[in-house]
Amino acid sequence: MDAVWCEGLTFRYNDAKAPAIEGIDLKIGRGELVLLMGRSGCGKTTLLKLLKPEIAPFGELSGNISLLGKKAESPQPMVGYAAQLPEESFVSDRVYGEIMFAPENAGLSAEKVRRAAAETITRFGLGKLLDRKLDELSGGEKQLVSLCAALVMQPEILLLDEPFSRLDPVTAEDISSLILRLNREAGTTVIIAEHSTELLFAECDRVILMENGRITADTSPREMCGVSAAESFLPAAARVFAGHEKCPLTVREGRKMLGEIPHEREVPLPEVGNFGEEALRADGLRFALERRGDDILEGVDMVLHRGEHLALIGANGSGKTTLLRCLAGLCRAYSGTVRAFGKRIKKPSPLIAMLPQEARDIFIQPTVREDYIFALKAMEKPEERADEMLGMMGCEHLADVHPYDLSGGETQLCALGRVLLCEPDILLLDEPTKGLDAVSRRAFGDMIRRLCGEGKAVLTVTHDLESAAEFADSCAILCGGRVESLMPAGEFFAGAGYLSTAAGRIARGEVENAYTVERLRRALWGAGL
Repeated sequence: MDAVWCEGLTFRYNDAKAPAIEGIDLKIGRGELVLLMGRSGCGKTTLLKLLKPEIAPFGELSGNISLLGKKAESPQPMVGYAAQLPEESFVSDRVYGEIMFAPENAGLSAEKVRRAAAETITRFGLGKLLDRKLDELSGGEKQLVSLCAALVMQPEILLLDEPFSRLDPVTAEDISSLILRLNREAGTTVIIAEHSTELLFAECDRVILMENGRITADTSPREMCGVSAAESFLPAAARVFAGHEKCPLTVREGRKMLGEIPHEREVPLPEVGNFGEEALRADGLRFALERRGDDILEGVDMVLHRGEHLALIGANGSGKTTLLRCLAGLCRAYSGTVRAFGKRIKKPSPLIAMLPQEARDIFIQPTVREDYIFALKAMEKPEERADEMLGMMGCEHLADVHPYDLSGGETQLCALGRVLLCEPDILLLDEPTKGLDAVSRRAFGDMIRRLCGEGKAVLTVTHDLESAAEFADSCAILCGGRVESLMPAGEFFAGAGYLSTAAGRIARGEVENAYTVERLRRALWGAGL
């Protein structure tokens, strides 16, 4: 019996011109681990939501869906779902209530509800968060709670939409190991839509590539390496050795292959940029949520210059978002100062704009274009700039879409355009690449580089080590409430240990300074490969 069976599945959102998915024929056996890949907006999230009938989107649906041998009907307690945007699925205001909701809603006895919640909380180590309000959690903590809520009923089918996008690298590795054990040891059927393929790609039974709402490839991980349209979505090892007869899938396989073929022993570090004047400075920032509570920021010192892109890395809950809010004037540190171009900042300033982690929250109008025009009118700027900005972001086709119908990646791009309409000198970006596919991440990075070339100063908070290594000028770690190890990005990643990129781990001990896929490939090209 198949866990999932779809035949001729087509879905069109209300008022949409084209179907979000079209002609999907799919069979997934019980106990399989399946990865969905594809560009932002290709239909991955829509497909997952249709497999959980109680959260299926409104629109025109045709075709058939069966789950565990029965026609898909609501409710489906044996199908767990963790959303790309956890806030969408929350039904409680506190962590404990969120974990208990599913078993209570299923009508279990009070004793069974408490046991199910206790087992899940213990397994995920959520004890310290139980009494916290959900809106006080960091993005990564919210994602962990969402995953726990999906697992509390021990579902037979687990649907995960971008489960690693908000997690720091260490937590993402822990969660991927748990997902793998659920699949291997408990027999849970797992279907994951994910842009970050480093963690589970090689372990999957099948990898499915979607393009424009259709399935264009469905094969094993090894064979997917030979699909040209999938190259940009592959793990670092596969991209480094693309074209080799036996393409490696993991860091371990990549290290073995690198040791067997000729390569340069070193690639030069990039030149350190010459930046402009000091744009943003924080001195001794201290912040706590409550008057007598523990400090989240414990004396942050940092400097950002015109033309500089600084990437700030740190664990979930370390205070990265809080720091951005203090720098933007949205939170008031109880000690220390923030200065923009030498002037002290105590409240929001037109010089500074922030793209929040929940980027969808900045939209208040029915379509993206209407929201842009609304903002331009409020700032007394020409309305035609709306279409110019949409074109600059590559989002012309999304102009008449409701913001809540955008995919995660599309939301990020449209929200950045909305922020850029304010023409700030300083940009603060909170996890801007989450939900973006590899192609969109590169375009996003090129855009930030162009903005820095125009004199903007950009501070990015991110868990995306690969993008930080490729596009940031400087990097630092927020640890213990302080900014540590602020230095040029090349120096940061060339010497990185636990925060190394996948390419850096492949190259360790073999090629100095090869911390990105392109830099490692350069070492192979230099040896004539």
